[in-house]
Amino acid sequence: MASNELELFLSIGKGIWYGFLIGLLSFGPSFFTLIHTGIQGGKRQGMQVALGIFLSEMFVALLCFFGLSHYFMSPIFKLIFTGLAAAAILYLGLTAIFSKNHKIPEITVKGSSSVYRGFFMNIINPFVMLLWVSVIATLSVGYEGESLQDRLPILVELVTILCTLLCLDLGKVYLSEYIGRKLSESVYALVNRYFGVILSGIGLYFAYHFVLLLTTWIQVAKPH
Repeated sequence: MASNELELFLSIGKGIWYGFLIGLLSFGPSFFTLIHTGIQGGKRQGMQVALGIFLSEMFVALLCFFGLSHYFMSPIFKLIFTGLAAAAILYLGLTAIFSKNHKIPEITVKGSSSVYRGFFMNIINPFVMLLWVSVIATLSVGYEGESLQDRLPILVELVTILCTLLCLDLGKVYLSEYIGRKLSESVYALVNRYFGVILSGIGLYFAYHFVLLLTTWIQVAKPH
């Protein structure tokens, strides 16, 4: 019993550590959306976006935990998903760059739409799925059993990582909301354009990967 409790405590400790590493090294579209929303819409709306990001991370992580990761790694899934992600993120980025309205908006908080925005901006990142496939594979090293009881330390570690990521995202919201209160309209316009440029860059990066995946898929499908 004591051994099992120690193993669970170690899983929590490792989960916090992995969560900090992932959180500090993750700079996908959801990260910039979270910061942008905190600046633009304030703390409450930013927290709702953070909740959406958390729910999407949990959704993908649990799918991987329960054995669906091989679907995410199939060539056709990666090809289609990366292409759709590139198109969606490029559209959002270019819309922000060429937007004519650069006034600081009066925000009417709509909880569900903010949560959906966070969920969508995170789930369309194909590297999120790759990340959780890798995380589950790393956490599973040394655990041979297939039952839920045997894999409980992995699940505890996984939940701890997710909770740590949520805490880090909430911290980013508080910081960006503080920054947002100090912005003038001219600075806000620059922030909006900067956000659009970053999203467009991420979209182009995904488009590049889409071309690579498409080229590989065509070569494999071509009859020899």
